[in-house]
Amino acid sequence: MTPENIEEKVETIVAPGLLLKEAREALGLTREDVSSRLRLRVEVLEQIEADLFDMGKLATFTRGYYRSYAKMVNVPEIEVLNALDQLGKAKIEQHDMQSFSRKTKREKHDNRIMKLTWVIFAIILGMSVLWWWQEQAQLESGNDAELISEVATAESMDSTIQKTETETAAPLDEAEMLDVDTNMSELETSPEALEKEIVKKPETAAVSEEKVEDKIAIVSEDVVMTFKSDCWLQVQDASNNRLYSGVKKTNQTLKLTGKAPYKLVIGAPSAVTLTYKGKPVDLSAYPAGKVARLTLPQ
Repeated sequence: MTPENIEEKVETIVAPGLLLKEAREALGLTREDVSSRLRLRVEVLEQIEADLFDMGKLATFTRGYYRSYAKMVNVPEIEVLNALDQLGKAKIEQHDMQSFSRKTKREKHDNRIMKLTWVIFAIILGMSVLWWWQEQAQLESGNDAELISEVATAESMDSTIQKTETETAAPLDEAEMLDVDTNMSELETSPEALEKEIVKKPETAAVSEEKVEDKIAIVSEDVVMTFKSDCWLQVQDASNNRLYSGVKKTNQTLKLTGKAPYKLVIGAPSAVTLTYKGKPVDLSAYPAGKVARLTLPQ
């Protein structure tokens, strides 16, 4: 290509702003006339005619201004737009659209990552709760099994003791009967002895009453329990001394005195009426079928 051809090609390139300016002047219009019709500021029209583009604006708006101006001064739009393309000023729109598309894809990707993170967190939290619940259930089952074993052992010991008492009761009763018969025979055959016994009995009764009064004055039970049905229990004082461990039968009463605080384990709290230092203790908060563990005073 010769320099002459290059010079001819350069001469054929006309700035779009210059085309619009020449067309406006040919129609005898001022910039103020075009500004009032297109509702554009005069400064914007000056920038268009001088091809001074504001890079802060999208190319779509810039092309729109040139098209509106071209229609106003009767210049073919295609001619003005081709001139813009030749200047390389009209390709920003594609770049902007690609950036917006990439931003949208990135936001979608970030949203998916965030959702996946929350799902994983929820799964981990659920597994932790399930593991904790299983551990608690196993712990309670182990405690119940231990209590059942202790109850069974206590019941076996009680039954053995009752059997022994039953076996030894008969001879004692017979011995007492023989003693009573002997005393009765002595009283029947000896009126003098009868008078002596009558004199001695009031004294003995008075002494016995004094002993009972002394015992009542000394003993002051801290813990008193009455049982509506069979119940296993264990009571320890502040020194970890086991005051009682075993099974109490229906309608029995247990009175204990030691060093406070007391630690109680009650197998069937609904079957027990409990008082501490003369004041009732509410056991209704413990559900039926569950072991009650409490400390007195609360």
